[in-house]
Amino acid sequence: MQATTRHLVRYLARRFAWHMLGAAIGLALVLLVYSLLFSVVTGLPAGVVAVVAVAAAVGLGLVPGARELEVTAARALLDVDAELVVPARPRLAHRVRTAGWVVLHLATGMLVAVCLFAVLPGAVLIGVEAVAGRPFGSGVALPGSAPEAALRLVACVVVGLLALAATWPLGVAASALAGRVLGPTPHDRMETALARAGREAEHTRLARELHDGIGHALTVVSVQAAAGRRVVAANPDAAAEALAAIEDTARSALAELDQLLAVLRDDADDAAPLALAPALDDVVSAHRRAGLDVSARIDLPAGLPALLSRTVQRIVTEALTNAHRHGGPGPVRLTVGQDGDRVLIEAVSPLRAGACLPRPGRASGGRGLSGVRERVALFGGAVEAGPDGDRWALRATLPWTTPTGTAPTGPPQAETLPPETPADRKEPDA
Repeated sequence: MQATTRHLVRYLARRFAWHMLGAAIGLALVLLVYSLLFSVVTGLPAGVVAVVAVAAAVGLGLVPGARELEVTAARALLDVDAELVVPARPRLAHRVRTAGWVVLHLATGMLVAVCLFAVLPGAVLIGVEAVAGRPFGSGVALPGSAPEAALRLVACVVVGLLALAATWPLGVAASALAGRVLGPTPHDRMETALARAGREAEHTRLARELHDGIGHALTVVSVQAAAGRRVVAANPDAAAEALAAIEDTARSALAELDQLLAVLRDDADDAAPLALAPALDDVVSAHRRAGLDVSARIDLPAGLPALLSRTVQRIVTEALTNAHRHGGPGPVRLTVGQDGDRVLIEAVSPLRAGACLPRPGRASGGRGLSGVRERVALFGGAVEAGPDGDRWALRATLPWTTPTGTAPTGPPQAETLPPETPADRKEPDA
């Protein structure tokens, strides 16, 4: 009970403080306008003074910093839960709303001040005169009979209570209106939504880069480490080869991490050229060293844009990593080529026995395939991933034209990469 009473007292005290702040500023403004007007012209109607005072209050609301002060006062004294904004670059809508709020603040503050410091004392004085039966300077005629005195006393009590309670409804109304007037405009909400979408897109991009770069490298490292542990005693040479593959993959992962940190520092240059043929050769070779039987045919013209080249590299990396993680035993066929103004990527791998396939009607794939779809969508391409008979196939199409709008031509970037034979590489013994 005591806690509730203290909360109510603080609640009313804060609203009273907000009203008195408006009353003090409003009274000072009215006195200033009155003094200036009557120093020039005498006998002006009260309505003219009121109109000029309102215009002065509007001008006060247009002063830089007025919105900051009003927002601070509303948060501290009105307990506003709604979002209030102080824009870095105020627009016309912000200025109009701020001016309207200042006029409302000053008007309600002066109204509360009149109720508390004029109406309430007047009602008490008239009531005392009605009870005492003699005047105390109110200027109101004394009641002529006992019933009239009782009626006047009741009226004074009612008016006094209404004047005393004026702070509460006006404070509630101001608190409810603060979010609408000092809150974000539709333009603010659009800017906030765009900024949030930009941050989410950047987070998605970083997550995609981590998955496609560091995640794939860790997959190769884990496979090679497991193979090396199994053969370290029986076949030291195979174990040494696995350790060398781990070293190469870790070095490549560090380079990927440096590039990602450059993105975080905004130092990355997406337009930097990428030697796609050696990059794809490294990806294929890394998975072959990890034990994946890959048959690769890569036939692309020179001059691929840097962003498209990186996208092709990421898709190939994701396809081979998925084949390594989730595919069954057997050869994996990788084809990367050009068909007119399109770059085609296809990776087909055996299905693992008992593999769980996506249910119809649901988007398939985890984070990796989602990243592939996002990358392909940036180019307006298409991607298909799913079972094809007893095999799993990933097919991606990326549109590509030169700056002149024609289909690109030129010598191939890379030639067919046949699968390595046992004589070309040592496979770790299981």
